[in-house]
Amino acid sequence: MVWLGLVLVVAGAVPALTVDGDLGGVDITVAGAAVMAVGAALLVAGILRLRGRRRAGPAGAAAQAYYRTSTGKIVAMVIAVIYIVSPVDLIPDVFLPFGIVDDATALTWLLFALGQEYTRRSRTERRAP
Repeated sequence: MVWLGLVLVVAGAVPALTVDGDLGGVDITVAGAAVMAVGAALLVAGILRLRGRRRAGPAGAAAQAYYRTSTGKIVAMVIAVIYIVSPVDLIPDVFLPFGIVDDATALTWLLFALGQEYTRRSRTERRAP
C-alpha cells in the first residue's frame, strides 16, 4: 500500500505541476491533484500500519519477536507526505530550482525512511521462529 501510494503521488505530481490544459474535457492539473490526493491517502494509511502490534503466541510460550516503528518516525513520515502534497511550502515552487528541491528532499528522506523500515521489518520476520 505504501509503495502504490508513493507511485501515485509522484505520477500525480507530474501533470499537476507541469501540464496545463484539458484532455477529453478533464483538466489535467485537477486530475493530477486528485491522483496525488489518493496516493497521499494510501501512503498515510500504509505508514500508520507500520505501528505493528505484538503477536500473542500460545499460552505459556515466550513472546514472539515483533516489529514496531516508533511514533516519532511515523509522525515525521506523515508530515513529510503532507508537506510534499500540500501547495504551501517553506520555499514556494515559483523560485526554481530551490522550490522543487525542498519537495524533492522531503520525498528522498521519505523513500529512505520507508526503505529502512521495510528492511528492519524483513529482518525481524526472518529471525522470528
